[in-house]
Amino acid sequence: MKNHIIFFSGGKSSFSAADYVKTHYPEDNILLYFTDTLWEDDDLYRFIHEASDKLELPLLTHSIGLNPIQLMFEQKVIFNSRIGACSRILKMEVASNFLRKGVVPKIEKWHNRQHLQSENFSEDATLYFGIGWEEMHRQNAIIKNWKPYQVKMPLIDNFIDNDKVLKRYDINQPRLYDLQFAHNNCFGRCVKAGQGHYRNLKEKLPDIFKKTMEQEHHLKICVSSYHYIKKMESDGRDGFTEEVRQQMLQELDSAYRDYFYGKRDKPDIYIHPAAGATSEHMRIQQYSFMKRKGKPYPLRDLYYDAEREGYQMDMFDIGGCGCFVDYSP
Repeated sequence: MKNHIIFFSGGKSSFSAADYVKTHYPEDNILLYFTDTLWEDDDLYRFIHEASDKLELPLLTHSIGLNPIQLMFEQKVIFNSRIGACSRILKMEVASNFLRKGVVPKIEKWHNRQHLQSENFSEDATLYFGIGWEEMHRQNAIIKNWKPYQVKMPLIDNFIDNDKVLKRYDINQPRLYDLQFAHNNCFGRCVKAGQGHYRNLKEKLPDIFKKTMEQEHHLKICVSSYHYIKKMESDGRDGFTEEVRQQMLQELDSAYRDYFYGKRDKPDIYIHPAAGATSEHMRIQQYSFMKRKGKPYPLRDLYYDAEREGYQMDMFDIGGCGCFVDYSP
């Protein structure tokens, strides 16, 4: 009996990969493995649990207990279309540490564990990814990063119609596909997504867009304040010492922590330390989820329809994180 682990993202392609493995190796030990960003649509959880039920395969969910917004707050960095560690830390490192080292993260949940044929499921396992021919640019990096595990991608090597597979099991596709999103991850809020993606989020899920815009806005204030304080010289002039700096950083943390962890609807009032400075001294770096030609393109600009003022919106700029590519264990 061999071990097979399907990286189960909550998308249609990963379901097809799971069906392929179940069909070709029905007597082997098969596991659906989901790394949770805790930033997902409720319908994603419906989909992966229904898939586990109808495939009659065990589903293991792991998470370190942070969502992308909280990770950005902790690191004092705003991820965007150029940089971003959310998929690397929340998904890749979680999976690698568990499968290679046996490190169980903060959150572990099982569904249909009774279908697991052996607890030793990671030994000499073959890993499967639901990546099709349209994402072949991700193939080599994933294979390299997961050595010495054997990696297979059934949708590249075989013609598989995702919709037909779902119909065979009588499972409704995740609703984000119905709303014309390219994937079913992070409730349409991927911080590496492009302008066309966020325009679709604004039109189809306006409440989610608005909430994400507000979080980005407060992250900009928090992160810029943090780095401004860190750069201030603590030479004792005007009473500013290292002790005062640490007190300011603690007050900054207290002002925003409960907000980003969902315990408050709004952060406490916090005045940026450079608010009273002249433009010559108030050099605050701007941050946003998207970048256009290297410059920030905040969601607030999209919210107020910047394209009406002559800005050309790139509706084909979809983007996405491409999990398990930019990671080397």
